[in-house]
Amino acid sequence: MSTPVPLQNDKHGKLRVIESGDYTRHKEQHLVPIISQDFFVLTAEFPLVFVKDSNGQSFVPVAIMGLREGHNLYCQTEEWKARVVPIRFHNPPFQMSMLDDNSGNFVMLIDEESPMVSETEGELLFNEAGEKSEYLEKRIERLLQTAQQTVQTENICKLFAEKDLFSTQQLQLQHRPDSPRYNIDGIYTIDEKKLNELSDEDYLDFRKKGLIPLIYAHLSSLQQLRRISEMQYEADKANGMTKEA
Repeated sequence: MSTPVPLQNDKHGKLRVIESGDYTRHKEQHLVPIISQDFFVLTAEFPLVFVKDSNGQSFVPVAIMGLREGHNLYCQTEEWKARVVPIRFHNPPFQMSMLDDNSGNFVMLIDEESPMVSETEGELLFNEAGEKSEYLEKRIERLLQTAQQTVQTENICKLFAEKDLFSTQQLQLQHRPDSPRYNIDGIYTIDEKKLNELSDEDYLDFRKKGLIPLIYAHLSSLQQLRRISEMQYEADKANGMTKEA
């Protein structure tokens, strides 16, 4: 896996970027991290839940895109099968990384080995004078916005954890008797009972911060588990993984 490097006009002056709706890079990721701004759009297609990060310390919102670990039902081919797309799917071949100087500033990185990067086709990043192209300026603006929204999402999850709103769940899904049974551990949802038991002050604070609609978008999205379960059944059937009748 390649390591992104800081974008520099002297080094990357001839590079171009090919816009692509190919998300097969996520084909082995059945739980896809998202940001809070995704919730109101993705709830129409995906179950949105929370998991612990790799350190087991912080909570991260994810969209469930498959029940079998290591297999994203939506990203096996270049054809995206959903009507909505997670915001961060649009980031590559760039990413923003926060500087380690406590300044709150970000540095823009580029994956030089990405198939979206070319010297012969696509959108130019810099003009002949080494100045940022209009295309790059727009990409920087969107990436900065997404990076800031990522920080906001981390703070929202911290607040939910501080108020003890998370409830652990073990998902057990089997679409039909002839299909495999899937158990997904380490899933967390917002406990509506705990939400309703918040003090008036805390509830009002949540409402002022716009978190109540976000929470109910999350809870409403759980209805999409049936959709994912059906899609997984059809994929398993096509791969000969269902039982003979």
